[in-house]
Amino acid sequence: MKRQNLHKTREPRDQTRLAAIEKVFTPEECARLIAEFTPTLEPAWVESLDVAQSASIRKSSAVFVAPTKSTSWVFERLAKTVREINDTVYGFDVSQFREGFQFTRYEAGEYYGPHFDIGPGKLAERKLSLTVQLSPPDEYAGGELIIYPEFVAPKEQGTMTVFPSFMCHNVRPVTTGVRYSLVSWLAGPPFK
Repeated sequence: MKRQNLHKTREPRDQTRLAAIEKVFTPEECARLIAEFTPTLEPAWVESLDVAQSASIRKSSAVFVAPTKSTSWVFERLAKTVREINDTVYGFDVSQFREGFQFTRYEAGEYYGPHFDIGPGKLAERKLSLTVQLSPPDEYAGGELIIYPEFVAPKEQGTMTVFPSFMCHNVRPVTTGVRYSLVSWLAGPPFK
């Protein structure tokens, strides 16, 4: 008698692939986000480090934004786009944006050194990282988002770059102008 395979197997997926989706937000929507959240910015720091250690890794301004009635449209757009990418490319077990989003400004000389978005505690739930370029590319120089080993994220305004949270990445120093971005993480049970 032939034995049945009771366990379905999925096709293995390349979980180090990256996705860049153009025009997730219009230039007008990007300008609206910049105008709304710039007044709330504060110096950014790395949560697990003291101020001096943090400054050696990250120099920028940021604010975390929780889902509210006025920001629901942002989260709906992010969720729709990143879930489609997850279903098509990654197949991770994900559920929601548990941390809201981070609105960030990088001025000349500011940067975020090499780091991972996943870590201990609540960071263990991060599965997919996403960055949306809010600034028009001609308004700043430098400030490239680099995802190792060699991917340079597109700078087109409104473009979302999605990558697994376990991939090392950094933002190079802005040399002139100002770079604005929106960053968030789709969460789920920790990787096994």
